[in-house]
Amino acid sequence: MKKEKLVIRELQTPEEFRQTEAISRLAWQFNDLAISPVSDLIASTHSGGLTAGVFSGKQMLGFVHSLPRVNQGQPCQHSHLLAVHPKAQGKGLSIRLKLYQREWCLAHNIRLITWTYDPFFLKNARLNLGRLRATVRTFLPNFYGAMGGIYGELPTDRFEVAWRLLDPLVERAAQGEESAVVHEEEKLPVVTNPRSIPAAPRLAVTFPAGAPALYQTDPAGSIKERRRFARIVGPLLEKGYEVTGVTLLRKGPAYVFDLR
Repeated sequence: MKKEKLVIRELQTPEEFRQTEAISRLAWQFNDLAISPVSDLIASTHSGGLTAGVFSGKQMLGFVHSLPRVNQGQPCQHSHLLAVHPKAQGKGLSIRLKLYQREWCLAHNIRLITWTYDPFFLKNARLNLGRLRATVRTFLPNFYGAMGGIYGELPTDRFEVAWRLLDPLVERAAQGEESAVVHEEEKLPVVTNPRSIPAAPRLAVTFPAGAPALYQTDPAGSIKERRRFARIVGPLLEKGYEVTGVTLLRKGPAYVFDLR
């Protein structure tokens, strides 16, 4: 069987931009009002952003979209969208799109990319923190408000990722190196109460497994977990910790927090 040839490149025509809508709809199950309009993507790309797709022939399998950000004290792109067609997921396309975005930014003298993601998405956490070696210093409660789709009525809490493109860890990650896994036997202190934070340079905070399916099967439990997580994470970040990794403990998945 002939191996599929994939090409990643910037989008060039309105018709190509229009393919992002279908992929977004399938990936996130949003209604049309929650899908970023083609005109917005074209305008922000024209104004210095990036919209790139991974193609098999003329068919787009996934895309990444970022726009200029001006409040970071240095040239920066904010990566607003990344989606892969459900039938093409699990093939490493998200990583390839992010690495393309990194090379594009470096070619345009941009050294920082930010984006947000749902902290309960274990797959995204592994990509962002483990594979790409980005870090998190900001928690944004209910960032988008109610979005529906896979989130239902859940608050859209988000971690904001900072990807420092010339950090040595990031450079090694771009060559394929992943972060070391933190093991249970390291006796990592697990924070369960924001009023009782252990005096340790490295801590862990657990989060529920199974998102986003969990949001549909147990919406009440998901909201309860959301509130618990927010009560703990906010004070940790305020104390100077940053999220540097994700691991699996006996209690389930957990974020690793290191004191800066």
